[in-house]
Amino acid sequence: MIVGFGVSSIIPLMYSTAGKIKEVASGIAIATVSGIGFFGFLMGPPLIGYIAQLAGLQYSFAAIAFLGIAISFLINKVQGIS
Repeated sequence: MIVGFGVSSIIPLMYSTAGKIKEVASGIAIATVSGIGFFGFLMGPPLIGYIAQLAGLQYSFAAIAFLGIAISFLINKVQGIS
């Protein structure tokens, strides 16, 4: 539940960042972000289950944590903060 509260602001921030990109029309950028989100929603659980079956549940959760940290660094690059 605590993780849910922590990451609940990611989606609005991603849409906001996508809408502010000057090289791409805001509608196309937001649609792209939405499409990638749905892809992750559909492919995430089977991928996590596959990793859990191969290596164990701890490693599948570690992969989720690693990807979350990677997203944090990548969004900073996109926004030009870093």
